[in-house]
Amino acid sequence: MIRLIATDVDGTIAADGSCEINPEYYTVIRKLRALGIQVAAASGRQKDSLLDLFAPVKEKIFYISNNGAGLGCWNRELYVQGMPPELIHELMSDVAKLPDCQMILSGVDTCFYSPETEDWFIRYLREDYHFEALPLPENMEEIDLSGIVKIAVYHDPSDTEPHPAVPLIRKMEGRLSGMVSGREWVDFMAPGVSKGRALACLQESLQIGPEETMVFGDQMNDISMLQRAVHSFAVGGARPEVKAAAAHVIAPREEDGVLQIWKKLADNQGEYQGE
Repeated sequence: MIRLIATDVDGTIAADGSCEINPEYYTVIRKLRALGIQVAAASGRQKDSLLDLFAPVKEKIFYISNNGAGLGCWNRELYVQGMPPELIHELMSDVAKLPDCQMILSGVDTCFYSPETEDWFIRYLREDYHFEALPLPENMEEIDLSGIVKIAVYHDPSDTEPHPAVPLIRKMEGRLSGMVSGREWVDFMAPGVSKGRALACLQESLQIGPEETMVFGDQMNDISMLQRAVHSFAVGGARPEVKAAAAHVIAPREEDGVLQIWKKLADNQGEYQGE
């Protein structure tokens, strides 16, 4: 029997940057919870954005936020992994040299943008993602850097060239965990941070094994999480590497591929009977 479901958000159950999902997800989450099946939303987003997205059922699920830097439920954190403060300054300096990129420093509930950030991007953060986005103070000492869990670098997804921040993943290897989180995002967290590590902590806490876990994703930052479940699914439209890592490939987000699996699972009282 399935006892835990973990799903990515952007590109898997929601359009990138959207705070709307098919409302049927809320109905099926209630059914799954009534069966004793736990549900976790696992995203590169801040926790507050996830709380907005899942507002009708926010008290019923777990949240893996900031690509695994945070793990908690609606009213408390189980753990938060901050970035090494000395590396924040180095990475900010490197990102500032990249062409056509926007950068944010993320805490659990708040993110900061630099004075050079363009107005449209600030609106994008606030209106699409529902982030609490604040300007960086001139004096960085006014910020508690120990509360920064992620630096995210945005680049226009319509650009056919590779994301300019990808080389920084290699540069920071061993010192920071860097990963591609979507067509437009490259994220950096503390060493070892990943969705998979956070999911492993949740599985251990709940005493749930990989054979009792379902995972859904579409991007490179989901692979570590897919590896923690026997029942792993890539949605149609996922990157080829993600499809290769998953046990199954299902219908794309636009066709509610994830929702269809959840409905079948609820109808079958938590027993997964295959595709």
